[in-house]
Amino acid sequence: NDPKEIDKTNITIKDFCNIYLQQHAEIKKKQSSVIEDKRMMKLHILPSFGNICIKDINRVMITKHHQSMYKTPHGANRFLSLMSKMMNLAEKWNYRQLYSNPCRHIDRYKEKGREVYLTMDQIEKIGLVIKDLEKTESLYILSAIKILLFTGRRTGEILTLKWDYIDFKNFRMNLPDTKTGKKSFRFSPTVHQILSSLPDKEGYVFKSIVGNKRVTTVRHIW
Repeated sequence: NDPKEIDKTNITIKDFCNIYLQQHAEIKKKQSSVIEDKRMMKLHILPSFGNICIKDINRVMITKHHQSMYKTPHGANRFLSLMSKMMNLAEKWNYRQLYSNPCRHIDRYKEKGREVYLTMDQIEKIGLVIKDLEKTESLYILSAIKILLFTGRRTGEILTLKWDYIDFKNFRMNLPDTKTGKKSFRFSPTVHQILSSLPDKEGYVFKSIVGNKRVTTVRHIW
C-alpha cells in the first residue's frame, strides 16, 4: 500500500456530502432536486452526522434519527431516501464496504396524500388581492399565480415555461421536461387570454426584472 494514499473510509459525512453533490446530484438531478438535497443536508444530515466518518455510520444511528422525525413522515422518508442513495454511492466509490448500506431494512412511514381545493370565497379573495397588487408588483409574477390557479400545474412547470412550449392554436402546453417526463395538456380560454396579454413572446414566458432570466419564485407575493 502507498503510505501517501488517503484512506477514503476516514472521510466524514460532511465531506462526502460535497462529493455527492459534485459527482452525482449536480450532474444527474434537476436543479430543484439539488436544492432539496442541500436543504435536507443542512437541516438533518450535517447537524446529526456531519463529523462522523462515513465508514462508522450504522443502522442504529439512521433508525434513531428517522424515528425522531415521526411527526413529519414525508420529511423522514425523504431523509432516509437521500441517506440511502448516498450510502449506495459510497459503496460504489469505495468509501464503504459493499453491501453495507445502513439504511436497508428500515421501514418507511406511511404518507397520506394531500388534496387541497380552494373554495370560491378563497378564489375571490385571491383575485381581489391580485387586482390591488397590479400597480406595485410584477405583471409576470401576478400572471404566473393566475396561471397556477387556472391550470393546477406544478410551480416549477409554469415558471420554466417558454413561449416555444405554447400552442395557442390548439390551446395546448407541450412541456418537454416535467417531474414525470414529457407532458402535453390543454388549457382554458381564460389561460389563453392571460398568456396573450403578456408582452415579449420570446424566451421565458414569466420574465424576471434581471435581464432575460425567468421568475424563480412567487412565494413572496403569494
